[in-house]
Formats: sequence, structure tokens, C-alpha cells
Amino acid sequence: MKNSFLSTYFSISFLFIFSCFSFLHAQNDSSLIDKIEHIRSTPDFSTKNTEYIDLLLELAKKKVRTNPDSTIILLEQANKLSKNINYKYGESIALSTYGYYFFEKGETEKAFENNQKALKMSEKHNLNEPKLRALNNMGLDYWIQGEAEKALPMFLEALSVAKIMNKIDMIISLNINISNIYSENGDFNTAESFLNTAREMSTKIKDEEVLAFTQLNMALEYSKIGNLNEAENIVDLSIKYFEKKGVKDWLAHAYEQKGSIEIKNKNYNNAIIWLKKSESICDEIDFKYGHALVYNGLAKSYLGVNNLENAKNYGIKSLEVSKELNIATTIKESNETLYQVYQKLGKYEMAFSHQQKYLELFKKETEEKFKKGLGLLRAKTNFENQKKQLILEQTKTLEKHKNYTYLAVGVLIISLITLFSIVKTTKLQKKFNQKLKFKQEALLVREAELSELNKTKDKLFSLIAHDLKGPINSLYELLKLYVDEPFSQNESKTFFTNVLNETQRLSDMLNNLLIWAKTQMNGINIKQENLNIYNAAQHSIILLKPLSVKKNIKIINKIPKEIITYSDKAFLSIIFRNLITNALKFTDVNGKIELLLVNMESLLQIKIKDNGIGMTEDVQHKLFKTEHIKSTYGTQNEKGTGLGLSICKDLINKNGGEIWVKSKVNMGTEFCFTIPKEKLNN
Repeated sequence: MKNSFLSTYFSISFLFIFSCFSFLHAQNDSSLIDKIEHIRSTPDFSTKNTEYIDLLLELAKKKVRTNPDSTIILLEQANKLSKNINYKYGESIALSTYGYYFFEKGETEKAFENNQKALKMSEKHNLNEPKLRALNNMGLDYWIQGEAEKALPMFLEALSVAKIMNKIDMIISLNINISNIYSENGDFNTAESFLNTAREMSTKIKDEEVLAFTQLNMALEYSKIGNLNEAENIVDLSIKYFEKKGVKDWLAHAYEQKGSIEIKNKNYNNAIIWLKKSESICDEIDFKYGHALVYNGLAKSYLGVNNLENAKNYGIKSLEVSKELNIATTIKESNETLYQVYQKLGKYEMAFSHQQKYLELFKKETEEKFKKGLGLLRAKTNFENQKKQLILEQTKTLEKHKNYTYLAVGVLIISLITLFSIVKTTKLQKKFNQKLKFKQEALLVREAELSELNKTKDKLFSLIAHDLKGPINSLYELLKLYVDEPFSQNESKTFFTNVLNETQRLSDMLNNLLIWAKTQMNGINIKQENLNIYNAAQHSIILLKPLSVKKNIKIINKIPKEIITYSDKAFLSIIFRNLITNALKFTDVNGKIELLLVNMESLLQIKIKDNGIGMTEDVQHKLFKTEHIKSTYGTQNEKGTGLGLSICKDLINKNGGEIWVKSKVNMGTEFCFTIPKEKLNN
């Protein structure tokens, strides 16, 4: 994975970053140092003492932000001592803490490498606590690299481990993390369900400090999903605690979050007050991540009260720090704020520069979100949860039946009556096994169906991302050109003609994509009726006349006018339109296309024949296979998604027919398909 902000076009929650490494317990640095010194002062002190190593590791983690140099020294010492006595727990905790340290420094590759080592070691030696930390950190590593689809399984597995360990604080933290992923991808309903789980669990926390951390994270999530009143109430509670305890870094977070809520409520003067408090703490502890968000918030707030000079200065500061730390969201927002500031100052060249950068980042961020498509991933998660629940129920039932069996054996020793009980128990066991087998088979079927859905989803998203981008970008460039440069009347006419062509191409592409998606999802129903084939073909020829005229291609309908078929009218129209369009695409200027019919014994065979460029046998072999769908270009660079023939095959099959192709390179192509004959009334 590359440490580049260009790969992180999703909103990075700064507060979330620090909640991911598990909650800090209510021990300050001096308390830990006192404990370490106490152990050292005992007469029988040995560096092999695992409690001593654990305290060194905890102190190292506590100092990651406030004194990172001390963190490295402590980690090296603890890791060396752990290796000397083969203390795998200490080694794996050291590795995950190294991951935390490098993450704070913005070195995500090293963070990922150390967390991955920690995970492998903890799994090999069955260490739940290190495994939980490593999974959580790995989830964060993936997430900050823009790979939410990989982060989510990590957090879900970590959640399972946390439940086994009954670690309430981590269960809450992980529910918030998962909620964050869904909210960043626009799925606010799912996000809110995980967030509500976290809130319910928070009532079980007795530790005030852990509760304060939880409340601050929950406030951030409620703010994201638009519940500002709830967010403000919760953040006020966390501010009260952090002020009382003097926890400076988290207090800086809380002040910044309070300011962000005020900005969303358009209370800019109040926002400045809270953000200035946060800035003061960030200056005191040299907290760069904090500066990035605080500067961004102050730039927005000063813009809101029309203090353009301060807005400009803080916008520049925010942009500089965000670039240094590779925080994509604040880079984008800082460019947007500076664009608005320079526009108001009349510095249009600077405004335009920042606007272009903002639009570039916005476009990339939107494309990334669009590709994520977590809807099916949520279905997978629900399926996995159902599978786990079923396994749990089966295990409980098996345990009950074991108890019945033991009881029957005991009774057998006492009395011959137990013979009846054993027979009965055996029958019950057999019946249960049959039910279990049935459930397992059903589960496997559902798993296979879900796998196919995922493959279809991946193919559809790939096509959308690849083939829709071209027409959309073309429209964007045309409209941008029209806005930037005044056109004459003739130029405007040409311009709107181009826009119309691009829009038509985009519409055709979307129609094909939607039809294909429906056929893949079994969401399209067939409605067969008796209809005239010649008329259906002629209707498509008329629709495609502009394309044939453009290339001066003759389309000759030789289908007899009296022949009737029992077919779906919409299906037949789509089939004719796609096959004729395909022929037009691969036929040269001044070419010819013929539509023919062969009246067979039980079916009707339609032929669409052209004298175009033809195709190789290898291309023919792959033509109708979904896995080989790709964009193609015609004789005049006409572009298509490659879906048309796949759609035709699906619709023809649903209509009760088959499709095949005959072709030779430079000798033309002949597509043949069969349809049912007229249905006669008895």
C-alpha cells in the first residue's frame, strides 16, 4: 500500500483515528512510572518479570503523542526483554504499538507492516488481547488507505474477539468504527444502527474516562448523520470530564468537535470561541493532526463572519498542515474555503486555481465512494451473522442432546426401563441430524447465491466505473468549455449538437446497463404474445435510421410481412435494436445489412447479416460470455459497453430461443437466433 493522500478520497474522521487504538485506562504517566519504579526496587527484581514488561509497553503507548522519542526507547527495551524470555504476548503488543507509533507519524506502510506481524503472531499463539489490538489497527490501516471494503471485515472480526473477551470499551469502539465506515459511504441507516448499539452498550461502562472517550466519538458520528442536537448534548458531557481531568489532547478534540457543530448550525462567532480554545491546546502540545482540523474550522468560521484576512490565513495554514499529513478531506475543504475567500477578495486567478483543485478532489472522492458499493457487503455481513447465529443454536442443541444421552446411560445402569429412553433419544438425534443437514445444505446454497451476486455486482460496478466515466467526462468538458468561453450562434449550435449526441450515448449506455443488471438479478419478467416480426424489425430500423444515414449503410428488411411469433414485444425490440446497432457499428461506410427469416419446423430463425469487418474464431468463442464483456470500438470509433450481445443472449434464452454467430474476417458477420412460432388458440 502506498502512503499517498491520493488514495484516501474519503472523509477521515480525526477523532476516530485515536479511538481505534483502544481506550486508555485511567492511569496517568506518573502512576505508571511509580509502578515501574516500585517493581524495580524490590529485592528479587528481574527483567524477566512479565508485569514489568507490560507496564513498559503501556507507558510506551501513553507517550506516543506527548513524547514519541521515549516511546521508541521503551518499545525497544520491552521488545528485547520479551524476546529474551520468549514472551509472545509482549512481542505482539510491542509490534501493534509500533504500528500505532508509525501511524501517528503518518508512515502508514510501516504501521501496516508492524500491525500485520502482530496479527500473525497473536493468531499463531492464540493471544486474544494482542489479536484484538492488531485487528483494530489493521482495520484502521486499511481504512486510511481508502480500502473500506478490507477495513470492514477486520473491524467485524475484532468485534467478535471483543465479545468473546467481554471488553465493553472495545465493543463500543468497534461499533463506532463500523458506523463510521458506513456513514462515510452514505449508508446512514446502517451507520445509525451500529451507533445505537454503541450507545446502548455505553450505559454498561462504569469507568468515567472510557465513557467520556465513547461520548466524544458518538458525538462525532451523530454530527455526521445530521443529528446535531444529540451530538451537541453528548460532546458537552465529554468536555466537562476532560476539563475536570485536564486530558489535553482529548480536550482539544472535544473543543474542535464543539466548534464543528456550531459551524454546521451557522453560529460562526461561537465556533471561533471553541476552535480558539482547541488551537491553544494544539499549540501547547504541538498537535499537528489537531492543527489540521482546527485551522480548517477557523477558516470556515472567519469566512462565515466575513473576516476574509483571517479566513485566508487559516485556510493557508490548514492546507499546508493537511498536505504534510496527507489528510485528503481537509485538503479538499481548505481549497474550497480559499476559493470562496479569494473570490470575495476579487483575486479571481487565485480563486480559480483553488476551485479547480477542489473540483478535482471532489470528483475523485465521489468516484471512490461510488465504487465502494457497500450495499452487497452489508448483505454479506448479515449473512455471516445469520450463519454464526445458526451455528450457535446448533451447538446449544447438541449440548442438550449430549446431556440427555448421559442421563440415559446412567438410568440404564439402574433399570431396564432406560432401553426405551435410549431408543427415543436415538430417534431424536437422527431427526435432529436430518434437520441440521437440511439447514447446512440451505446455508451452502445461500452462500453460493451470495457469491454469484457479489460477482455480478463487481462486474456491474467495473462497467459503470469504466464506461460511464467517458461520456460523463465528455459532457463535463463540453459544459465547462461553454461556461469558460462565449460562443457564436453557429458555435452554439455545434456545441448543443455535441451535447445531445453525448447525452444520447449516455442514455443508451444506461439503458443497456439497467437491462443487463435486471437479467442478471432475475428481475425481468417475460410477457409473450402473438406479434408481427416484420413490424417489430421495421420499428427498430426506423429508430436507427440516423446511424445508418450517417454511414450511408442500407438496411434491407426481407422478413415476410405476414409471419407471426409468440414472443415478448419488449424483448424482441431490444434484441433487434442491439443486433442492428452492432452491425452498423462494425460495417464500413456504404455497406449493407439484411434481415432474413427461415421458417423451421418448430421455430422461426432470424438472420441479421452484414458485409462488415467480421471477426476471428477466438472472438466468436468469447462473444456471449459474461466474463469476457469489454468495451469495443466500431469502424468509426463508435464506443460501446460490450453489454449488448450479452443482453440479447439472456433475452433470447428467456424467450425460448438460442443465438449463435457465423463470421470471417473481412467477409462480414451473420447473427442468427430462434424465436417461437405463432401460438394458435384451441
